[in-house]
Amino acid sequence: MNLGIFLASLSGALYGSLGLFGVLLIQEGFGITNFLFWRFLFSVILMLPFLNTKQSWRDVTSKPGLVITIVSGIFYATATSSYFYAVDFIGSGLAMVLFFCYPIFVVLLDWLHGKNPPSKITVIGLLVVMIGTFCLSDPHQWSASFHGLAWGLLCAFSFGIYFYTSQLAIKSISVVSGTFCICLGNCLIFAVLFLWNGVFQVPTTISALTNISALAVLATLLPIYFVFVALRYIDSTKASILSVLEPIVTIILGVMFLNEKITLLQYCGVGIVLVGVYLVQSCKKQQHKKLVVDANLVEIKKAV
Repeated sequence: MNLGIFLASLSGALYGSLGLFGVLLIQEGFGITNFLFWRFLFSVILMLPFLNTKQSWRDVTSKPGLVITIVSGIFYATATSSYFYAVDFIGSGLAMVLFFCYPIFVVLLDWLHGKNPPSKITVIGLLVVMIGTFCLSDPHQWSASFHGLAWGLLCAFSFGIYFYTSQLAIKSISVVSGTFCICLGNCLIFAVLFLWNGVFQVPTTISALTNISALAVLATLLPIYFVFVALRYIDSTKASILSVLEPIVTIILGVMFLNEKITLLQYCGVGIVLVGVYLVQSCKKQQHKKLVVDANLVEIKKAV
């Protein structure tokens, strides 16, 4: 398996733990803005020992580093908070479907800005993935709300912009520095938000500290780092679509730790998503075969 495909898939799977630890912290009485601030503050602190060279700090303060810090601070933070607000209005199922529309925005940005139209296999894989995500969300549990739909679409749009912009900037700096910049940008944004709200909660219990630490490592640092490494090998369109393993992991963790039930439709959704992911990752193989055929045709024409 291509290393980029593996790491993008692993990143999406790790992001699946975000819902579990977020719900546990909400159950402990933490507000969304507060626990997201602690999530990124812990991430920044944990990243500091890895910025142990002058080049790392040059990357952080360079133009691409500042772009990642600002863009992630605005759009990643908007996407993260919008997702949890959408959950409050329309439930996690529909919110998840709307969030996973973000690969559509990545494809459009890559097409419009990068002049890189998606292949037919990629488009088909994306459609299959969306159908699978629809099944995973269990439409029977959807609740209609204009505000919830607006938050969900804002989440997808913001994450799509963050994802596409960051993959352009990360080509100029190290992955470690880029990961730190994203965490720093989000930490600053959520610090301003909780100061604006005037409600500041400090994690003092062992369970709260454990959940925030797990949120920082498993649902933040590792998935961000892995997807940035993956972008060295595959394009942003493919990486964004492969991240759909997140809802599968979210459902599994919900069943294991939150006593949630999984329906037959959701089982079907898991299979459909995996088919879509297979189609996307097979696209490179087909492109490689086409390149080989084209090269052979050129050699034949030269010989003639």
